[in-house]
This record gives sequence, structure tokens and C-alpha cells, in this order.
Amino acid sequence: MDLAVMTAPHIRRSPLRTALLASALLCVSAGALAQVGRYDPAQVREHHKKADKAAPSDGQSDQKYPEATRVAPKAEATKAGGKALNEIIALYQAKQYPQAIGQGESFASSTNNAYEKSFAYQLAATAAVDAGDRARALADYRKAVDANGLGNNEHYQIMYNLAVLQLQEGQPADALATVDRLMSETKASTPEFVALKANVLSLLKRPQEAIALYEQQLAQHPDDPKLLINAAAAYQAANQQDKATALLARAQAAGSLSDASQYRALYVGYLNAGKTKEALAVIDAGLAKGILQPSPELAQAYSVMAQNAYANDDTATAIAMYQRAAAISSDGEAMLNLARVYYNEGHMSEARKAAAEALQKGVKNVTEAKRIASQKGK
Repeated sequence: MDLAVMTAPHIRRSPLRTALLASALLCVSAGALAQVGRYDPAQVREHHKKADKAAPSDGQSDQKYPEATRVAPKAEATKAGGKALNEIIALYQAKQYPQAIGQGESFASSTNNAYEKSFAYQLAATAAVDAGDRARALADYRKAVDANGLGNNEHYQIMYNLAVLQLQEGQPADALATVDRLMSETKASTPEFVALKANVLSLLKRPQEAIALYEQQLAQHPDDPKLLINAAAAYQAANQQDKATALLARAQAAGSLSDASQYRALYVGYLNAGKTKEALAVIDAGLAKGILQPSPELAQAYSVMAQNAYANDDTATAIAMYQRAAAISSDGEAMLNLARVYYNEGHMSEARKAAAEALQKGVKNVTEAKRIASQKGK
């Protein structure tokens, strides 16, 4: 924003309108909180072997979800099916993922045993995740759930993984349906389930519902960095910028801000709240860590600080911030504003020099820049 240029150097400055930066919107990351469960299918298979020897196969021992409405099936692998599954496990453990996927899917489609079908599809899906083929993993996890052959612990782990992949693959509505089913059937509100649902609601642009869940999670995990940042994004979406800024400040204090967009969201929040010192401290910290880099956006932030400082008769800060802005600007507008400040304060030599530099970099108001550059006096 341009500063008013007076016709004489010592005339009292007119009031200036405070400039605001456009809100820096954080994005909720589809994978920021929710991750596919990283368990080794071989360990699950071993667990079943041990459980079979230690207790009756009622499907209810060591249950994570004792209130689940689903009755766990008692089906087990046949001798031939168990051998086939062990071969797939061996391929997976050897990181021969394409072979594990192909053999798992082939066996799953050929057997009528619900346990074998679910287990083979979840083996193929887990191999697909490790191979980076999320779309295929999503399809196989869905088939593993539909086959309905595993105990509740494994069945609901797979359902959770399905919801995560639906979210990561840009299917938030499907993810919400899956996680709602998961929470309804298990009668459980674990931190992972609640965080996943909040994540999905944010992406579905239902921030108030997401905020309610995030606040529940923050009460239990007040220092979780990813939770703080995603909750801040939800507050932003609900136009509660002060709360968003407060959460980002907590994340920064914990050393958890990790990218430029997060730093920008914080310093813009401070600037728009009139907290220039706090905004500058955030920028300096981001630059020191190499997370922020000189850019037009940063030049704009410095210009806003300069504008606000000049409006509050803090000429020294205004000059310092315009100097920072001018050094990284792609045009001469910030330098022209610096020339205007010098002119208004009666520093004609500095005003002429700044105006000349502004002209070299290019400005919209060439006439005014030339007029300042041609002024007499010291």
C-alpha cells in the first residue's frame, strides 16, 4: 500500500489505513494424522497359532474391542490353505511385493474359506502399501473386509486401514462412511479413530464438527504437533483465526512447525492481529532454520509491518522493514515506499537515492518516483 507523500517534508502525516495480508490457509493433510497400520501379517499369523494352543478358538481372547457388535467368526485355514498363506507370507517378508500381491490376490479369489480369503487379501493389500500402490491396497483391503473372515482385532484394523487409504486417495466421503461404521460396530472412540474422523470432516469442509473432535483430542494430547496443526487448520476454516494462531504458536514453541506454509500461517495471523513483533520473530526463526526463504510473500509481510509501524509513528521500524522488503522484492514498489518515508521525514538525500533505485527496478507510479528523485536538499 502506498504512503501519502506530503508537499513539504515536515507536515504532519495523515492517518494510514492498516493493511492486512491475505489469510494464509493451512491445508489438512490426508496423511498427517492417519497412517495405515504397520503390522507384519506374519506376526498376526503367529498370534493365531499361539492363541489356538493356549485357549479355545472362540475368537474373543485378547480382544481390543470387547463391546463390538460383530460376532467374530471361528473359521480357520485349511491345511492346504495354511500352506498357501505361508508361501505368501514368505514372499512378503522377502520384500517380493509384486509376487506377494499377485499370489495373494490369486489365492483369495480361488478359495471359498472366509478366513483364507480375508487373510490373503490383507496380505496382498499390505504388500501393495509397501510397494507404494495405494489404489490396489485400497481395493484389497475392501475385499478383506467384505470377506468377513478374520477375528475382530484384525478385521477392524483392516477397516481402519481402508478408511485411511480412502482418505489418502481423495475419497473423504467414503472414508467418513467407513470410520463411522468402524466406530459404530466397535463402540470405541480410540484416539486414532477420533483423529481420523476429524481429519476427514476437515477435508469435507465441516470445520465445526471437526473442531469438536480436535478439542476432544487436544484435551488428551495437548502437545501432539500434527494434531495442533490440523486443529489450527480447522479453526481457520471456521474463521476462528485467533484460536488457529494460538495453536500454531504452541506448535512453534514445541519446535513442530516444519514447512513454510505453517510459518506463514502463523506470522500472517500475528500481523492481522496487530502483533508485529511476534510476526517478525516468527519470520526470523523461519529464516534461521532455512524453512522460510526470501520471496514476494515475505516482502509483502515486511511492507505490511512497515506500513503499520509508520502509522504508529515508529519511523525507524518502518524504514528497517521497507529496507528488508525492498531487498527481496521483484519490483521497486517497496523501495518507492521507502523513498516516501524519507521524503516525509525530510531526508532528501536518502529519498532521492531510494526513488532512483525504485525506478531502476520498476514502479507503477513513475511520475511520483521521478519527482522524489529530482528533489533538492539534503
